[in-house]
Amino acid sequence: MKTNNIPRIAFLMAASLITPVAMAQEKVERKPAVVVETTMAEPGTIAAALRDGVTFSILTKAIKATGLEATLGTKGSYTIFAPTDEAFGKLPEGTLATLMLPENKEKLRSLVLYHVVPGIFTSSDLKDGAIKSSNGEKFEIDIERNAIEVEDSKVAKADLVVNNGVIHSIDKVMVPKSLDGFAGLDED
Repeated sequence: MKTNNIPRIAFLMAASLITPVAMAQEKVERKPAVVVETTMAEPGTIAAALRDGVTFSILTKAIKATGLEATLGTKGSYTIFAPTDEAFGKLPEGTLATLMLPENKEKLRSLVLYHVVPGIFTSSDLKDGAIKSSNGEKFEIDIERNAIEVEDSKVAKADLVVNNGVIHSIDKVMVPKSLDGFAGLDED
């Protein structure tokens, strides 16, 4: 063998080693790009605080499904009596699934808006009596010593102040009169 063929042989040997590796890399499945879900909620708003909280995933889904994320996620002045996931779990079996159906969007919207009051009301601002919700119906507030009740719900955590209002966590989903009897709901 002549010495002038050594570089050529070395090149062919190296190429034979690289080709299977390159071919193996081409067969690697490409994973789809991760889709980042965008939100209309500005940081520091009611919608963002609920979304980022660990106990409001169901309420966040309901807000999103009804198109209220834009309202509660931008400027404004709102007080929300926010049912926790545990509160939604107290609904009759199948009720939540029925409410989340696209054909029941307006009923779900009415339910969510029943928990929202225009204006900012911290616990020290709340008084005994009726207050008008954003769905147009009224509910009762009962203040006793250090306890606040709205309808039959107890305020578990009060006064989470955010840029566009205040959040009061409640232990039961409130039901407006307009939804009494729908999908097992009843106002107490």
